[in-house]
Amino acid sequence: MKPRITYSIRPANPKGHRFEVDLLIQEPDLKGQSVQLPRWIPGSYMIRDFSKHVESIKAHSFISKKVGQTIHLHQVDNDTWQLAPYAGPVLVQIVVYAFDTSVRTAYLDQFRGFYNHSSLCLQVLGQTDQPCQIIIHKPTWTSGWEVVTTLPKKQVNAQGFGTYQASSYEELIDHPVSLGKFQYVKWISHQIPHLMVIQGAGQVIDTKRLSANLQAICNGHITFFEPKSSRAPFNQYIFHVNAISQGYGGLEHHNSTALLCKRSDLPYKNSPDSPSKNNAYEDFLGLCSHEYFHAWLVKRIQPLAFQPYQLDRKNFSTLLWLFEGFTSYYDDLLLLRSACISKEHYLNRLLRTVNQIQKNPGRHKQSVSDSSFDAWTKYYQMDANTPNAVVSYYAKGSLIAFALDLLIREATQHVKSLDDVMRLLWQRHGSFKHTPGLGLSEHDFEGAVLTVTGVSFKDKWQNFALNYIKGTADIPVIELLASQGIRTTKKRLSKTEQIVSQLGVRTANQDGWLKITQVLDHALAQQAGLAPDDVIVSLNQERVTPANWLKLLEQFSTQPLKILAFRSDQLKTFYIPNRIKPIAEYVLQVP
Repeated sequence: MKPRITYSIRPANPKGHRFEVDLLIQEPDLKGQSVQLPRWIPGSYMIRDFSKHVESIKAHSFISKKVGQTIHLHQVDNDTWQLAPYAGPVLVQIVVYAFDTSVRTAYLDQFRGFYNHSSLCLQVLGQTDQPCQIIIHKPTWTSGWEVVTTLPKKQVNAQGFGTYQASSYEELIDHPVSLGKFQYVKWISHQIPHLMVIQGAGQVIDTKRLSANLQAICNGHITFFEPKSSRAPFNQYIFHVNAISQGYGGLEHHNSTALLCKRSDLPYKNSPDSPSKNNAYEDFLGLCSHEYFHAWLVKRIQPLAFQPYQLDRKNFSTLLWLFEGFTSYYDDLLLLRSACISKEHYLNRLLRTVNQIQKNPGRHKQSVSDSSFDAWTKYYQMDANTPNAVVSYYAKGSLIAFALDLLIREATQHVKSLDDVMRLLWQRHGSFKHTPGLGLSEHDFEGAVLTVTGVSFKDKWQNFALNYIKGTADIPVIELLASQGIRTTKKRLSKTEQIVSQLGVRTANQDGWLKITQVLDHALAQQAGLAPDDVIVSLNQERVTPANWLKLLEQFSTQPLKILAFRSDQLKTFYIPNRIKPIAEYVLQVP
């Protein structure tokens, strides 16, 4: 039986960065079939309008494997086209520009290829629930390339080129594809084959070290959700890694993830360790842990508001503090439990999050519930005022999880913990199938918490949620750590660190000039009238450059400051005569 929908994908023009994609629809809507590219990709909450990269689109009849008459296409909006009524198979052909190194879209050059199907494959409206076939063609302009994807195989060659299948469009866009040559890292976690493919590293990866760490991490995640059976909800898992000079991020999928990291984050053979190198590697392992945790929390335990995904519009949820924040809590905690980092390193990473949040005045203006809902226009579209107006549902969400974990342990005499809440969510809302489980609402989460703790915890929970989730109160992490016998102290700031904290400006190098990118509320720079986009040219009659800025601040740290800066190409003068108390930073207290 012929599949009703077939996609043929050709990496056609690597130097021009173009994929050619054919969509064959066997049974188009007789009233005029509509096709559409998604406006966003699940897991990245921002309208991307992938259709902007479509360079051409055309349609023809397709009879006996031959292209026939032209069929008129009417563009309905930026993302949608409607074919003229036609009774019979139609072929829609598009050319897509692909030169985005992020994990969200598509990329092609003569060295590597990567894509999400949401960037290349038009959805057939009215038939998105139908099975589809995907043919990935071998490039004619190179040799030695392979295909790596978790798409179910139908008929492929040894290099992975050939025919794949998906049960629906939603399943199709949940399987990213990497093309090219790779360094491979392989391991087994609880009988499930795992694979990491790395491109762009430039050196030989220490696969022994990486596989040992990743195996421990993945073992820990699987047993976290299924402590009795150690059963994973997938039969394979792939980490797609693109290593570049500067970059960091990940995007979760059903049984894979796409990761972006710095080359310096990765472990290499015969490469000496250093504290900074180890910290960078821990960050990479934390990223792997974070996206892997999402295979349960987000991909299978899912917000009710995301069921089903509506790919032509924003999908709003107030629960990203849970789905991203709690994942951020457990990504590091499971590194500790899997012995990939020490307790000291774990606590330092926790304090780094505390210090990061404390530096942003926006934490007192926006709750994590509101931040979740507004992610589409605020968190994912950061600007000069973001630190003053937005709280990170990732960072504060992780501290909410930490505090709630301790609160549950205290209320139950350490019989129960947040782990039990997460496992109950998995039992009630998870799924071992490809489709997610029963959608999760705020009420459902509260119900899980009270099921674990008992109804006597209700008042504590509601006060906690009112203050920290719906409200903007600071989470007393330092006090909570002290209650566990973990001592911290305020960091002794250098003169430079003090004046930088007091000034409250963030800067960037713009063609050799020091440009202000952000000014924090109530800090000295704002009080003096400095603003984003001002270009600082002198400090106390000394020329300022990106290279000497901090040195000059230290030199004049105890004196009144006179700053000359260009605003809209006009030279202005700003005076900073006073000082304020710098923002406290916390570190572990050395015994």
